[in-house]
Amino acid sequence: MKRLLILAAAIISAVAAACSAGCSRQVNYGGYVSEKRSDTFVYQDDDVTIKLHCTAKEQPYNTDGICGDVTDLIEIFVTLPKNPQELTVNCGGLGGEMNYQATQNGYYLCFTAPPFDKKSVEVTLIADGESKSYTALTVRYDGVMSCEQALSCVIEHDKTYFDALTSNGLFDGEIFIRLLYDDGCYYYVGVCDKQKKIKAYLVDGERGKIIATKELTA
Repeated sequence: MKRLLILAAAIISAVAAACSAGCSRQVNYGGYVSEKRSDTFVYQDDDVTIKLHCTAKEQPYNTDGICGDVTDLIEIFVTLPKNPQELTVNCGGLGGEMNYQATQNGYYLCFTAPPFDKKSVEVTLIADGESKSYTALTVRYDGVMSCEQALSCVIEHDKTYFDALTSNGLFDGEIFIRLLYDDGCYYYVGVCDKQKKIKAYLVDGERGKIIATKELTA
């Protein structure tokens, strides 16, 4: 009887360990994303630059390893050859007065809205009463993976690191994913733990290859 009890205990322990490992593999890491830039629209000529980011971001935003409630946002950045006294923007019926940022020598506005589900966006700028419209085009092109696919590539590349931050089916950190564009699409994927240490990855937006990694502190 004693041998049977020992055997039963060993089996239960093995099953529990297997279940724990299974839960770790089934963690929804997407549920720990506190910033996700899924698209960017750009207009640029010799004088004017307009950039719109479609972002889902934690509010209030805090790099602390904890994922809070996330809100869909449109962030607009504008630079002009001459800064007007007043600048407002209208984009699909949404917008408002833009704020001047001296450090960037440009204007910024953020408002709550879902990401644009199209290839181009009409943007109207009203500078000191004078109105002009521009067409901003998405930087995404056929073959560019999604934020979720980029995260999956990072997890597959560095599974040991993600496993180390995962316990009892819970992930002990927060994740940032940002679509980047520079003669091609890339993804920045950052993982921040509770000690505010960030492990960052640069991902090829088409092939999913990890181009570079870096460790830093928030």
